[in-house]
Amino acid sequence: MDVLIVDDEKPLCEALAALLAKEGFSCSFETDAGRAVERARQARVLLLDLKMPGVDGFELLDAAVKALRRTPVVMLTAHGTVKTAVEAMKRGAFDFITKPPDRAELAAALRKALREADAARGVSELYYDMPKDVVFRDAKSRTLIDALRRAAASDLPILLEGETGVGKEVFAKLAHQWSPRAKGPFVKINCGGVPETLFESEFFGYEKGAFTGANASKPGRVELAAGGTLFLDEIGELPAGAQAKLLQFLQDRTFERVGGLRTLKADVRVVAATNRDLEADAKKGAYRKDLVFRMAGVRLRVPPLRERPEDVAALAGHFLEAFAARYGRDVRFEAGAIEALAAHAWPGNVRELEHAIEKAVAMSTGATIAASELVPGGAPTDGDTSLRAGRQASDRERIAKALEETSGNRTQAAKLLGITRRALQIKLKELGIRG
Repeated sequence: MDVLIVDDEKPLCEALAALLAKEGFSCSFETDAGRAVERARQARVLLLDLKMPGVDGFELLDAAVKALRRTPVVMLTAHGTVKTAVEAMKRGAFDFITKPPDRAELAAALRKALREADAARGVSELYYDMPKDVVFRDAKSRTLIDALRRAAASDLPILLEGETGVGKEVFAKLAHQWSPRAKGPFVKINCGGVPETLFESEFFGYEKGAFTGANASKPGRVELAAGGTLFLDEIGELPAGAQAKLLQFLQDRTFERVGGLRTLKADVRVVAATNRDLEADAKKGAYRKDLVFRMAGVRLRVPPLRERPEDVAALAGHFLEAFAARYGRDVRFEAGAIEALAAHAWPGNVRELEHAIEKAVAMSTGATIAASELVPGGAPTDGDTSLRAGRQASDRERIAKALEETSGNRTQAAKLLGITRRALQIKLKELGIRG
């Protein structure tokens, strides 16, 4: 159930439930305040009337906020004043709507509250026996994970492409977990951190006496990964000489240790990740075309976080819970914080979001975290002018297309884009779009 409506007037409850059903919500209602809090445990959002016979609405709000720590409460009353609204928000209400409610306004408030509810619970799509630290909700992530699941069942190499910080290593580990090699080792090597002179010894190992200081034989990463998965991170940073040696290994999985005479074989599944356009590099002669071909058995693009707005809410809730436990804080997001997070561009992707929430939790002094503590000024922090301009051009094109398809209806356009109406308004203002 999405929403539990609590109001002493049954006809109003029925009317609200019918209205919200047309907006896509699953609803139930309760006219007895005494049963409201217990029943609300099965709902994602509580829509609560502030004025009920024999019940102090603020007392009921206090009880609901205390008992339902991760369930947003939207107040509904015909006695709405600024003072009442402020008091309700201070006591923990997520939003405040006056009766009779405007259908669009109420639906928007509840959708925003649902995002908050999901974020607070760290909701993820728990199919395929997902690990607890893999959190997602966005349709693009579901598409990627479905493709990854199919690719993992094969023994083809997988090339994960995407910007820095999007979580490519997380997906590499999923590919290993879902593969027939799951019981074998998962061995990572950062190709960008290995000097060309040390490539062979790091990848393939060395024999005792192979060079000064080689006092004992040592296996390389490919041997350590035998029977499992070898994850080559930042494969695009591999020096030219090392590219040739890696290609030779990938062709037949054979190698020799440095200083060794025996040809060894390692049965490994290779997963690689890069934030570069390897095909473009190959066309410029900066990367081996045959290595790109060999690596790209299955190519999967991990979308940047700005293209996965639904993931922002889920990840935010996951990180909030984790860091609150780490730092011993009992905190939650203020109303509007999730919306601000979803509207932010996050040039540093998941890594930047995680850092922002850790900092906000660690530095928090109260029970709530405001949007301003997470996204300073509500603006992206991308210092790369060309990247920012390219992203804005892409956003402008997507938004213009959505507005055109919905004849300028911002609410419907926001739905098409997978963001809230408020987030769309923020982007329109940021991009200087009138529509």
